[in-house]
Amino acid sequence: MDKAVYENRERNSKNAITIITIIGWLLVIFSLFHLHNINDIWSFTLLVGFLFITELYPIPVWKSSTSLSFPLIYTIVLIHGTWMGLVTLVVVSFTVNLLKRRRIELVWFNPAQLALTLVLAHFLTDATLFLTGIGAENPGYYYYQLLIFTLGFYIINNLLIDMILLLRPQTYLFKDWKNKMIRETVIVIISIIYLVMMLVLAEQNRGGVVDFFSFLFFFSPLVAASIISAFIYRLNREKNRFKALVSLTKELNRTLPSENWVYSVEKWIDEFIQTDATLFIVKEHDEWKGSVKKGSISEGIEKSFEQEWFKRLDEAVYFSSRKDVPEGLSGYLASSIRSVVITPLRVENETVGVLLVGKENNKLYQTTDIQFLSTLANQLAVIIKTRNLFAEREQRIVLEERNRIAREIHDGIAQSLAGAVMKLESSKRLKAGEKEKMQLVNESILKLRGSLHEVRESIYALRPTPSEKFGMVEAVRAKAEEVMDDFDLSVSIRTRGDTKEVSPHIEKNVYEVVAEALQNAGKHSDASSVDVMIRYCREHVIIRITDDGKGFLLYEALLKAKAQAHYGIMNMNDLADQIDASLKINSTPGKGTEILMVVPVSN
Repeated sequence: MDKAVYENRERNSKNAITIITIIGWLLVIFSLFHLHNINDIWSFTLLVGFLFITELYPIPVWKSSTSLSFPLIYTIVLIHGTWMGLVTLVVVSFTVNLLKRRRIELVWFNPAQLALTLVLAHFLTDATLFLTGIGAENPGYYYYQLLIFTLGFYIINNLLIDMILLLRPQTYLFKDWKNKMIRETVIVIISIIYLVMMLVLAEQNRGGVVDFFSFLFFFSPLVAASIISAFIYRLNREKNRFKALVSLTKELNRTLPSENWVYSVEKWIDEFIQTDATLFIVKEHDEWKGSVKKGSISEGIEKSFEQEWFKRLDEAVYFSSRKDVPEGLSGYLASSIRSVVITPLRVENETVGVLLVGKENNKLYQTTDIQFLSTLANQLAVIIKTRNLFAEREQRIVLEERNRIAREIHDGIAQSLAGAVMKLESSKRLKAGEKEKMQLVNESILKLRGSLHEVRESIYALRPTPSEKFGMVEAVRAKAEEVMDDFDLSVSIRTRGDTKEVSPHIEKNVYEVVAEALQNAGKHSDASSVDVMIRYCREHVIIRITDDGKGFLLYEALLKAKAQAHYGIMNMNDLADQIDASLKINSTPGKGTEILMVVPVSN
């Protein structure tokens, strides 16, 4: 998502939250002037206590949660009025949010949103009953009231939540909405059934008294179900996480040869860890790549993992609030991200990747979440290391196979061709008087020499180049030592920038250009020193070769190159063209030579 669009959507969602918060708390203030005395303080206290417990142990729904508290809310509204129910619900919700140390924005928003929902449901119920002509004298009045109020409360509540989720920059998919609504519908059905039972029992108890003990025995199962459901959910979550870890390991082992294996991790993290921002990056050959970025994470975050604070981490670290996040990291996370868990992926003191998750709440992640991420990180680190070893082994096998084929050609076909050429040359000397036979022998010799040349070229092509064996820079250093041994010449090799991995084809051609330049400097320039500088830029590699030799006229050198195909300048131009590089040669007689090559290496 474009940064401007992201910021615009984040601003819109915050504006909507602010408006709902203001309206909700204005309703709370209004309700304070419409409260009345409570006749049965003990029953009221019991209902408030039960309401507090059900709000403290909610049932998770998608990325939010719901509770079995509605029957208690409705009972308070039915007995003590809408405004008393509103104040009670707001006080309980505000207290629970403070105890759970939620973000201050949510501490004020959640109670206000519930207050607004309750008032709208109240007016919707009164308006519907008035328009349909159903009064208190009608049979089933209280059942109609219950049904309309309950459905209105849940519909309005979900509409407000869905509006905020749609305005937020984070993706809100249809499948997520469907899962949330299925669970909310189950809660609605349970609430209606429970309240209908309450009304039925109240009708049967016309002459009895509804007191503290009546509420205690009637609502105790509801509160117990809420607590048990919350604990069962936590146990199921840990069980599902264990299954997910096993499934993820199997899937990663299956997709390990694929280039897109890294994206298998994203869906499992989203499934079992609440996150508004996810980062999973892999480090191969000292270069960060293969990243999964989700949420409000800026480009260039990899730089923060090169800093000293990250190098000191040995295991998952949890930053429970924004102020605890290191400065080198916080700049790459949106201001809405409050709590962050960073897990380095390390094998034998080698960093092979990083797993980061973040949430828009303070102190959201629990100990079990961090333990799950640590276990997942250990599995991923082993898998990444295994993948790297597979790649190295595959490259080694290819090189060994090429060497084997080259040896077989050299010891087999090449030797046979060389022997045939020698025999034909001997025949030519013995039969020098027979003109026609000699012409046939000469033609055969020429063809065999051509075949022998092609075979030797194939052998050379099969054998790994120095750049494939040792890497481009080390191969250049080895060539420089060879030139210094062969000629009275000093060669210095310098590198600039962060070394990056480039394709073997590019490394091979760069090496051959540098080798050709060094060879020419040793043979033709009468130079005393040569300087080779290799600079790694973001999208290019720049190679600059300078010597203090006698120099030459480029025009004359090009004319000579056309006459002698093996001459080095034409070869260097061809090698540069093959990798879309630009090659520039500056030389003046008596002032040395400079060769500048710019090689594009960006994706």
